[in-house]
Amino acid sequence: MAQTSGATTKLAQHEAVPAPTDVGALANRINKETRTLHNKIDKMMTLKLALALRDPKIYRQGLQSFYHVFATVERCLTQQINANNEWSDMLNEIWKPEIARTEKCEQDLMFYYDDNREKFEKPIMPEQIEFVNHIVKSVHDKPYLLLAYLHVMYLALFAGGRIMRSSISRATGLFPQKNGLSHEEIVKLGTNFFTFDVADENLLRLVYKRDYELLTRSGLTEEQKLEVIEESKYIFEQNGKCVSELERHNLVRLSRKWSYIAATKGYYVLMALLVLAVVYYVRRLVVHAMF
Repeated sequence: MAQTSGATTKLAQHEAVPAPTDVGALANRINKETRTLHNKIDKMMTLKLALALRDPKIYRQGLQSFYHVFATVERCLTQQINANNEWSDMLNEIWKPEIARTEKCEQDLMFYYDDNREKFEKPIMPEQIEFVNHIVKSVHDKPYLLLAYLHVMYLALFAGGRIMRSSISRATGLFPQKNGLSHEEIVKLGTNFFTFDVADENLLRLVYKRDYELLTRSGLTEEQKLEVIEESKYIFEQNGKCVSELERHNLVRLSRKWSYIAATKGYYVLMALLVLAVVYYVRRLVVHAMF
């Protein structure tokens, strides 16, 4: 039985699953098969987040992109659980209401869009629309593909939620001023997406991972597991496309930022500066020699 004591999580030995060395565990297989894609997206997100945290308009667009994915997944998940089909019980037992992100993300977006829901309610960018439509069609035909999203999208938040909250809270110029509220209160209003309303986030993560493994281990055929792995790859790829789409959409704004120039064209800027420096010193030497 899982127990918590203050901030310390205690699990019985048999509950700490899957073990990192369990090569048959679906979660471990997904991680292995998507490692290259994960590293690529992680590097991309690290750079883009650093830039977005300097511009609230870009940050809220990024948050909006993820909102549509989570909202669609959770809407489809609810439909499948209520459908009373062969996948309903498995999905219901794996799902934990505390990890739902739709309402949390809405709270943040209402904050950043000044309570104007029309600004974010529907996806308007092509890759976001493609992502949402793909989710709806795929899980309607094969409800077990939701398991790819329950692993990739939600465990990513468990892994990075605390780090993200810390990074965002220190961001300069990201938060709008609100009369009568302290900086700490304002930060809390704008970081709901990365907050889980539980006493012990680590315990929630461990129980979630345990139930995911125990229920998928014999509940899926090998062919279905392979399909879940392929869908997981698609999630990483499409997330990358959505991020790149936002970058293109904001290219004019980004191109004015020195941090963006340094990150994307740093090598060429450095070489240009070196050339200018060489020309300058050569010119000085020539002038000195002549006079």
